[in-house]
Amino acid sequence: MNELGVTAWAGLGLFFVGMRMISTHVRQLGGGSFHAFMVRSLGRTMAPQSAGLMFGALTQSTGAVTFVISGLIAAGALTLERALPMLSWANVGTSALVLLAAVNIHSMVLLLLGIVGLSFFLGIERSDRYRHVVFALLGLGLLLFGLTMLKTSMASLGSEPWMREFVEFAGSGVAIALVAGFVIAVAVQSSSIVTVLALPLVHEGLLSLDQTVLMIYGANVGSGFAVLLLASGMEGTSRQLSLCQAVLRAMTALVLLPLFFIEKEAGVPLVLALLRAVSSATATQCAVAYVLFQVILVLISQLSASWLLGLARKLAQPSLEEVLMKPHYLFEEAAGDPATALSMVELEHRRLVSLLPDFLEDVRPEDERSGQAAPLALRAAASEAIAEEMDRFLSATIRANPDMADIDLVFAARSRLQTLRPLQTALHQFASELIAVPLAERPAFTGHIVEGLHAVLMVAADTAADDSADAVEMLFILTEERSALMERVREELLGGSASIGGRESLLSATLTFERIIWLLRRLSPPPSAVLT
Repeated sequence: MNELGVTAWAGLGLFFVGMRMISTHVRQLGGGSFHAFMVRSLGRTMAPQSAGLMFGALTQSTGAVTFVISGLIAAGALTLERALPMLSWANVGTSALVLLAAVNIHSMVLLLLGIVGLSFFLGIERSDRYRHVVFALLGLGLLLFGLTMLKTSMASLGSEPWMREFVEFAGSGVAIALVAGFVIAVAVQSSSIVTVLALPLVHEGLLSLDQTVLMIYGANVGSGFAVLLLASGMEGTSRQLSLCQAVLRAMTALVLLPLFFIEKEAGVPLVLALLRAVSSATATQCAVAYVLFQVILVLISQLSASWLLGLARKLAQPSLEEVLMKPHYLFEEAAGDPATALSMVELEHRRLVSLLPDFLEDVRPEDERSGQAAPLALRAAASEAIAEEMDRFLSATIRANPDMADIDLVFAARSRLQTLRPLQTALHQFASELIAVPLAERPAFTGHIVEGLHAVLMVAADTAADDSADAVEMLFILTEERSALMERVREELLGGSASIGGRESLLSATLTFERIIWLLRRLSPPPSAVLT
């Protein structure tokens, strides 16, 4: 008995080690070029469903898939409406491991481990390209080998009186089976793992089909609850997707549980009869029950998508960060029409320029600050995210229209963007350098510099909205070269009362100020260009 218990314990350990290795290395595969490929591909028909199926099969965790999808939404590759099918099909993808565990895989596991061992012997795992693939396969091999150890030990433990008493107690009531599945799923954060761990007990006759089906239903609800717990400290998209996942699993259980009781009490052939018709093997029947749950979840998702998304948006409002980082005018379909695409980019460019004065709000006098301006770090991150999305959108426009006649206009828009992005960075740096100096140590003229720069940025914002000749000329005059003036400012700083660190920050701020003025001058065309 002791040896059997140790074998089962070792098998369980290998199972969880394998799960962690798969999760870790598949997540690494999802970065870099693979992530860029997903961003480009998810606009195609059925692409979200296919991607969800793949991610679910690879990660065996709908929680991990939920947060991957949140990242894709943040990258602009998905809307919430297109993310919901991807999320629901990821549930179906988790069935792969359950189906695999329901059959005799001992020989296949040994073959897989041999292939992985040969890969290590040949040094393939040292390759940057294949390292994560090899380790993910090793994780899969360890997981499945641990499962075969569990099956072997359970076959012998099944005859032990204490094991039979424990299983009889666990299956003595409907509530116990449901709660057991729920609690274990919350602990391991995966309903597929709960089902896989139950299959050896089913195979040895320690759990009946009825008990296991109820445990599967409870585990699915529990894993949805686990995802919701993980997202409890989050806002916006991540929490919305987690709510969708939890509600979908609860709704599916509410559909299937009444069918279970009707079949048991009234003798009407429903789900259990279907499972018995599919296979005579109880383990296979349980695996099919898991798959059936996920398929019905997909159907419910399609039927209730509008209501579900509305509920998620109502219960989990978008975070301020998500609102600020989202472009107002860009949409994927516009990339196919160059004229529309350029108009959208122009509107987005003007909006970013209109937000430039907000970079200085944290260093302006408190009584003159805008109550609507976001904190400096958030403002900088949001502006950079929108600029990055504009650049990606322009690239998509070129790819969608390789023979477009107005390609020069796209290059001109990209050139302006390449001026705007360093301007945003410089403004962030300028404000940060001033904030680093205590207010009491700042010379009085720094306030004049800030207010003067704020006025210039306001003119730039007005010029972006109204590029008349007078507005452009005014901005051109305000951004004239002022190196002599700034040199006098720097000389005054050297004799100031600020600490050495403070003077260093102030000197750096004056250099950044000159760069800002130069970039603002580059951002706007000279008055002669507007007149012509």
